[in-house]
Amino acid sequence: AADQQARDGERVVKEAIAQIERLASAVGNSSEAMGALKQESEKIGSVLDVIKSVAQQTNLLA
Repeated sequence: AADQQARDGERVVKEAIAQIERLASAVGNSSEAMGALKQESEKIGSVLDVIKSVAQQTNLLA
């Protein structure tokens, strides 16, 4: 009985470790995705700045 409980406990611990590893991987992937999103957002901001500048220059010419 005690031997079976020890094996069951070991199995539970191994499953918990596997789930923690999967969670850590998912968090890492989310972090990478957020970094990429930040870079893309900065690019969009740069494009919008150019558009605003062109619009202002166009208004000055009108």
